[in-house]
Amino acid sequence: MLYLCYLSLEDPLVHSQVIAYLAGLAERGHVVHLMTFEQRLSAAQARKLEDDLRRLGIAWHRRRYHKRPSLPATAFDVLAGGLAAARLVRRHRLDAIHARNHMPAAMALIAAWFARFRLIFDLRGLMAEEYADAGIWRRGGIPYRLTQWVQRAALRRADGLVTLTEAVRPHLSAAKATPETTFVIPCCADVERIAERSSERDAARAELGIGDRPTMVYVGKFTGWYMEREMADFLSVARRSQPDLLFLIVTQADPEPMLRELERCGIGPGDYRILRSEPGDIGRYLAAADVGLSFVKPCFSKISSSPTKIGEYLAAGLPVVSTAGIGDVDGLLRDNAVGALVGDFSTGAYEAATAAIAALREDPATPERCLAVAREQLSLRGVGIPRYDTLYRRLADG
Repeated sequence: MLYLCYLSLEDPLVHSQVIAYLAGLAERGHVVHLMTFEQRLSAAQARKLEDDLRRLGIAWHRRRYHKRPSLPATAFDVLAGGLAAARLVRRHRLDAIHARNHMPAAMALIAAWFARFRLIFDLRGLMAEEYADAGIWRRGGIPYRLTQWVQRAALRRADGLVTLTEAVRPHLSAAKATPETTFVIPCCADVERIAERSSERDAARAELGIGDRPTMVYVGKFTGWYMEREMADFLSVARRSQPDLLFLIVTQADPEPMLRELERCGIGPGDYRILRSEPGDIGRYLAAADVGLSFVKPCFSKISSSPTKIGEYLAAGLPVVSTAGIGDVDGLLRDNAVGALVGDFSTGAYEAATAAIAALREDPATPERCLAVAREQLSLRGVGIPRYDTLYRRLADG
């Protein structure tokens, strides 16, 4: 299998949501090739990454990423990636191309003119709708229409289909893949690795100078879909009932947008901590927290979204506060009593969510219930890798 990913190995998401899965599939006997698009890797960095991936059973092929001008650069990358993919399929006699989202799917459609293979379309989101909802593209504009065309063509061509949520499946009626080769595989977490760090709670709290203060954690990026203004407002309301509540921010991004919003709400440096963490250490800092926060802008395109951070929070035994209407999150939190939903961005909604989380924190069974849900529904080793493995084997047998 050749896995096409229009991202760089420098993106932390690639390590948690691509390499972790591929390493598990290699362990199960699959021959795995990975193509990524890199912007600035030195020869020494590339050699190290290639050696690291080889040890995981992954053969790595890299292409140069072109950024500007946006549409022509992307078109060039898609064409070059498609031709390179066809060469790799023929040279290594690969059975399938696994396309992670729309640009790789376009590459696979080009490669299909020159090589025979089965196609897995891994639909990470409704890309055209996401860009339109974000105000970046105009509905009916050229980028929007091209992306929609690629999505329809890939759905018709795909032998296997992967979505992140059940909620998006009714909107994919053009899919050719059979029910036996269509899988919902949410963004999973390395549950066991995170859970085993729970014993480090006291040490992590001492390191961060938290003491015994109740702590709410946010892991991830800011701006765009990630609602730093609303998170700060929610935190401000939550602090009315818990004045000593501390906000822990774990991010690889620039935290300045969040800091501006905290300042606006009168939340000073003594009431928050900011840190960066390698993916393997995230469990240590989640162990220091009591509640996880996941605010994503609710809109139509987000029916296809599966926030990775929710699986990470639950694996650490943390109940979750989330915006409503995001993928399958509503049912996950509500039906399993592992979180609270914010239905709108009003003080009343924030107060209701704060009260619901307080009740969950008072229930001594909540941490184990959160962990159980993570293991059953959002585990890399228990859910993600086995489902991909089943899909691969069904296509191979077919």
